[in-house]
Amino acid sequence: MARFLLKANFIVGSEVELSPEESHHLNKVLRMTEGQDCWLINGEGGLARATIAFSHGKKSRCLIQETFQERSSHRVHIAFSIPKSNALDFIIHRCTEVGVKSFQPLISDHSLKISSWNEERWTRVVLETSKQCQETFFPKVLAPVELKAWLDHKRDTNRALIYCDEKARQDALENVSRETEFDLLIGAEGGWSEEERILFQTKGRGMGLGKNRLRAETACVAALCLLKKHCNEM
Repeated sequence: MARFLLKANFIVGSEVELSPEESHHLNKVLRMTEGQDCWLINGEGGLARATIAFSHGKKSRCLIQETFQERSSHRVHIAFSIPKSNALDFIIHRCTEVGVKSFQPLISDHSLKISSWNEERWTRVVLETSKQCQETFFPKVLAPVELKAWLDHKRDTNRALIYCDEKARQDALENVSRETEFDLLIGAEGGWSEEERILFQTKGRGMGLGKNRLRAETACVAALCLLKKHCNEM
């Protein structure tokens, strides 16, 4: 059944109006009409079964029949050195599909040095991908921050830090708790500088990705899948 985004708290019996964009998708793309059922999602675990009450152009209203509140099963926050735009696009798309709680872009010694950050674009990518893969919790894409600042005082220290490093290919997750939340740290194409290794080796635990050298975007997806498997999320 089709899903449409509505940033609201859902109340049974209430009639709600979809945004022009979602109404256009309902009318012109899916060609749905009055009387048909659909799902409404708010990106924060809220889910409502609704009936289309009015459908015309870019203005549609739905009557909420039943509501649900799901709990997020995702415990991994992925932090990555900023790559080129096509690789960044791949990371946001594919990690959202796999299931992640948030994205933290990092400015590291070997990362791409950016002059601006298009928050609207990446929020839209998360929204569209989450709808396609029927995710009810949309991951947050945070603003870029310097790696050292993030390690020293920006990150939540209640989360376990797991880092990937090509110099520690055989590190495993043995004896790492499955019950906590995680910050998963992935480097740039050029890897980590020695100064950066010193920073995070005292704060976290390494995880190997096998003998092959991976592209940064491939490493993000591979590491996320391995850590989610460890957490029994896959």
